[in-house]
Amino acid sequence: SAFSAFGSSSGSREPGSHKGVELLRKPALLAKMPPKGEKVEKAEKAEKAEKAEDKKAEESGSDSDGSERAPAAEKEKKAPEKKMDVIPDSVDFFLGKLKDSIGTRNVQEIHKLYEETYNQVKKDHYKSKRFPSVDSVAEQISNEPLFLILYKELYYRHVYCELQVQYDDRKGSWENYCKLLDLICSDLQDGDELSVALPVVWIWDILDEFVYHYQTYCTTRSKVVRSGNDTLMQPYKDNPEVFQTTKVLMYLHQLVRWSKVEDYLANKEGGTGAAFTDETTRYIGYFSLMQLLRMHSLLGDYHLAMKTIQCIDLGVEVPLFYKIPACHVTLYYYMGFAYLMMRRYADAIRSFSEILVFLSKISGVNSKSYQFEAMVKKQDQMYALLLISLALSPRQIDDSLEKRIRTEQQWAEKQARLQRGEELCFEELFNYACPKFVAAAPPDFESMDNFNAQEAHQRQVKLFLQEMRQQQFLPRIDSYMKLYTAIKTEKLAQLCDMAPDALRDQLMCVMHKTSQKVRTKGPPLDGESQHCSEVEFYLDGDMVHINAQRTEREHSDVFLEQIIKFQELLKKMKANTVAEAEAKTLAVEADAKEAKKR
Repeated sequence: SAFSAFGSSSGSREPGSHKGVELLRKPALLAKMPPKGEKVEKAEKAEKAEKAEDKKAEESGSDSDGSERAPAAEKEKKAPEKKMDVIPDSVDFFLGKLKDSIGTRNVQEIHKLYEETYNQVKKDHYKSKRFPSVDSVAEQISNEPLFLILYKELYYRHVYCELQVQYDDRKGSWENYCKLLDLICSDLQDGDELSVALPVVWIWDILDEFVYHYQTYCTTRSKVVRSGNDTLMQPYKDNPEVFQTTKVLMYLHQLVRWSKVEDYLANKEGGTGAAFTDETTRYIGYFSLMQLLRMHSLLGDYHLAMKTIQCIDLGVEVPLFYKIPACHVTLYYYMGFAYLMMRRYADAIRSFSEILVFLSKISGVNSKSYQFEAMVKKQDQMYALLLISLALSPRQIDDSLEKRIRTEQQWAEKQARLQRGEELCFEELFNYACPKFVAAAPPDFESMDNFNAQEAHQRQVKLFLQEMRQQQFLPRIDSYMKLYTAIKTEKLAQLCDMAPDALRDQLMCVMHKTSQKVRTKGPPLDGESQHCSEVEFYLDGDMVHINAQRTEREHSDVFLEQIIKFQELLKKMKANTVAEAEAKTLAVEADAKEAKKR
């Protein structure tokens, strides 16, 4: 759909002159929105119509009984005018500053307003209620279209985060995203300077919320259909285009294509324009790649999800995803989960370990972000997925992660249950840690007899448990084989409590399942087939010959680990010494004051 009109003006656009309707001059996008807010214009037309009717009534004479008609009686029958919200002074100041900063493209000021003032305003005035309506803001602050679109983005995000979401909110959010993304896509396609200049963190939040709103729309629609309530179902029937999967994917693909971010990541010196010269365009395309990874994971297409990020800058010293911690977490969570579902457990363990070690080092950073709590939950989910991966393919992990798993009761208990092969524990952790899967197509509203709202989720759980059952005996067999260099199949079968023929089948399964594709460098889907078990063996008649491979740690790693431990110990001792000295000083001062009083 074409972006709504923003008014027209002649002449070329000059950098730094983006104010009011001069922000947008694209003829193809000037078809739907009048220069003023649509509702404001309707109100003006309605007021003019009322005055015309009143005048006509006064001129038409008197009633059949000779009495004059009263225009006031006609007015009483009309609906009362919509009451405008009262905007507090601090909110008025915030919105005014935001409007001015958007108009002057002052990204630094917008960043400060977005990260600090917006959160403070929300905390002080709108913790449990909605922000002022768009009509009120248009009437009392400004009706500049671009400002109103960005205000709506903040408005709907607050509703989704803190309040009860209604269907009109979902539809309004979709329409607002369409306007904003159509504008950005049009600018990118034409090679023009972007009409909107925003800080990187807001760009990430816009695209992240766009996919989140799609996900919640699909989930809520399934719940409503399952309830069988025709009144609640009707809006979803009447508006099939709202958050349509193909349209969401289309927007993300267009942002990637027109931003040229894939070409930029492949060769940073090999092109001009778009991502090669403009940082905002670069991050728009880059974050769109992350959301495509997320979208395909929600739809259950893990190979396509990984193919989407084939050009991602994993091998550079400072990749672009370091800019936003939430982007970093999103990449490694969905990449690790895709590896897990593709039976590449070594890569999954490495992905989860890297991001969990990183998060342990930046604990508390970015706590002001509205996504901070979601990041903390993602961290716990990745610990759960790490435990699953280790249970299916045991290997050594970072000492700090191993220590936390061993010392924290919730993880230690779960690890013990997984090692015992409890299927219920595997299912519980998977249900807790997996993405919220959605169906790509809306339900058939005409035939609801066999509708299953949880079908997308249940399908992925079934596939995971099927793979888990095939491997649940492998760790047990490995643990016994580590004790021998050669053992008869009958004896090994007795130890494993299974028949000799069943053991042979399981040994063949071990050979197959422990051969995995492992990435050492290059794109995420690259890798070479490796044997990923601590035990290698071969069958010779009724004998199993075993070669246990015990990995030795590098001496340098041991020394570094001890150095870090001693440094932490010295810091604690120094802190305690300083605290004791301060306490003694305070005690001496208190005694001196007491003595002086006496």
